Amino acid sequence: MRLIPLLMMVVGASACGGATAESPLTVSLGGSHDATEQALKTHQFCLERSSSVIASQQKQQLYPRCGRTAAEHGDAWVIASYDGDRLVELRRYERYGDDNRAIERWNALVGARMKTSTPSDEALADLKSRGLVEPGTRSVKAFQAAAGTVVGVYLLTPSPPENANVLEKISYVK
Repeated sequence: MRLIPLLMMVVGASACGGATAESPLTVSLGGSHDATEQALKTHQFCLERSSSVIASQQKQQLYPRCGRTAAEHGDAWVIASYDGDRLVELRRYERYGDDNRAIERWNALVGARMKTSTPSDEALADLKSRGLVEPGTRSVKAFQAAAGTVVGVYLLTPSPPENANVLEKISYVK
């Protein structure tokens, strides 16, 4: 008789595994528009579509959070930048009305990224030497990703146009 509740718990727990909107982005640079759209969908970010625009010809695409039923403490979206049909940069912005919540989220994102990689002074130097440190940066941790790619996790002072507190940016550096 207890088998059904136990089975529901196991199925529910297995459905929670994998990428979520809160986990670090795992999208590799170099992919096509279509591949990027599919990869970001696994992170619960869905392409904003316009009937007058051909998606595969856009230099930048906006991916707001996919539809969800629960309330959240902040707002999050991704901007993908392309050179032709090749992804060259990915930015996930997060905006929070409460600075303490933003700091908590930045710490959580850095901690989650540190489970698969360690912060790198060399990666941070690459960001700085190429002028890739974002304006309004209060703190940044940089991680070496695939060859020639750096991930920066930024705690920002909100400023227009994004007014974001947290930024996770995947960039080519070489």
